[in-house]
Amino acid sequence: MKYYKFEYNSLNEKETGTQFQCADGYIGDMQRNIFPMEGKIEFEFELPIPYMDKKAKSTTLLNFIPISYDFMVLKNYFIDFIKNYNIGEFQEWSIKVTHNKTYYQDYSLFILNYPKQREIVDFRNSSFYLGRYSDYKFIGQNICVDSYDNYLSILEVLGENEDNFLKCSKIKLDLSKVDLDLLRLSNTPLAGGYYVSERLKKEIEKQRFTGFKFVAIEEMDSRIQVKY
Repeated sequence: MKYYKFEYNSLNEKETGTQFQCADGYIGDMQRNIFPMEGKIEFEFELPIPYMDKKAKSTTLLNFIPISYDFMVLKNYFIDFIKNYNIGEFQEWSIKVTHNKTYYQDYSLFILNYPKQREIVDFRNSSFYLGRYSDYKFIGQNICVDSYDNYLSILEVLGENEDNFLKCSKIKLDLSKVDLDLLRLSNTPLAGGYYVSERLKKEIEKQRFTGFKFVAIEEMDSRIQVKY
């Protein structure tokens, strides 16, 4: 089954009203390093309050720039809609959205609890090398990565030197055994974010939900290879 990157359509201003719907707002705890990399969020935290630009239009997916790509701001009716598909475990928190001195009360902060990079990223057939923050053009030694756990260990070791980081020249995604309609990749070079199956994409387009764009994985970046 084919998959598509599922993200905000910043160029369709006729639909969204402006390129950046919510560039400002109350951030709450969204930029604190408190959220687990995977699993349920079992604690209370300060929720964000997006401030919509005066020209912005209310869309199904709302673009709130200060939050990470692990979260989305979605209309409640859309979350109810995708519950009918195979999306795995998720959490939602009702939030307020301000617009021209009024509030929208029908949006929620949404996250899929279990990202799938461990199962989907083929680290053995991806390519990594040593990079330096002080010299963007620096190409260091190749670094072999054979699993997601190994990838995390390497990041930890490289983090001991403030100038070193892991760069990726090729990443391979293996979706041949995946049957989810919505999935999230996190802590993944080049390919982080949300993805939808072709069948869910077609239904979203059929229902004319707004604010979305879909990009086929093989068209995202020449460094990304995909196996279906």
